[in-house]
Amino acid sequence: MRRLRVPFAIALVAVIVVGVIYWLRTRQREVPTPFVTQGRLQIYALDVGQGDSELIISPDGKSVLIDAGLPQAGDEVVAALRKRNIKSLDLVVATHPHSDHIGGMRQVIENFEVKNFLDSGQTYASNEYERMLRAIKEKRIKFIEAKKGMTFDLGSGVKLETLNPQGGGEWITKVRPGGSVENANSVVMRLSYGNFSMLFTGDAETETEQIMMNEGEPLRAQVLKVGHHGSRYATSSKFLEAVAPEVAIISVGAGNRYGHPAEQTLDRLQKVGVKIYRTDLNGEIAIVTDGNKFEIHAAKQPIQVARWPGSATRLACLLSAVVLSSMVGRRDGRRSKGQRL
Repeated sequence: MRRLRVPFAIALVAVIVVGVIYWLRTRQREVPTPFVTQGRLQIYALDVGQGDSELIISPDGKSVLIDAGLPQAGDEVVAALRKRNIKSLDLVVATHPHSDHIGGMRQVIENFEVKNFLDSGQTYASNEYERMLRAIKEKRIKFIEAKKGMTFDLGSGVKLETLNPQGGGEWITKVRPGGSVENANSVVMRLSYGNFSMLFTGDAETETEQIMMNEGEPLRAQVLKVGHHGSRYATSSKFLEAVAPEVAIISVGAGNRYGHPAEQTLDRLQKVGVKIYRTDLNGEIAIVTDGNKFEIHAAKQPIQVARWPGSATRLACLLSAVVLSSMVGRRDGRRSKGQRL
């Protein structure tokens, strides 16, 4: 039994340490986010789990919704719009037809007046996408197929420009093995207001990024909505160099089965010194700007834990070794008391 005490103590300490580290990393504390919105451009990355949804409100009160998350997020999107006293949407954008981006659209269409609907224009067979198109038709909403170069004026000098897809039947058809043509042809838009700009990339992948760079699209932006939830197949180093963002927003669900955001993507962002905000850690994220300076307000502020080389397991082993050393020292000390020189 005595021989089993030390291994048992080591295992117990390791389990406790790993558990504490996991708790610290996942524990969040609510923080108040009071900020002035009147007369300023507001952008909200809504917390819709493993999906995408962004709301834009111009100083003139014009509103744009980009994507609406999964079907189960529809009620949350509707609640977020009502919270901001949105009665109608000047523009709704479906970046591409995957359900984690258009799933909540029907609830939005049923609860708000939608004046214009911008779609990637891709042909896609899914019940969710077909139901969305049916709802648009029934409500007689103006349906627009996205095309590079389209510009939407939101008043007060706020503009939303389409950078992808090409339009006119021109599509990205060659993607990496296992890649998605629908993702690659996502609607990409650049929001500008004075000296401020933000890039919305949907689920654009490296192929999309390369084409936009090759064609000299205006990619510079202080804030980047990271493509494809932080997938390793997007947000390339060259693209980051072209955009030169100060802040990156990642819309992602906690503990998702895809492993988003990928460590490779986080490493690339950290390498260029970008401040990262994530909906799984920060909840809803608000960006407000007067056209010169901008502020970021997160609903939640995660407690940061230093990243030790290797992993939490290495830290657990280190602390276990300290405990073991202490135990062995005490045991040796008890033996030495009975010794005579």
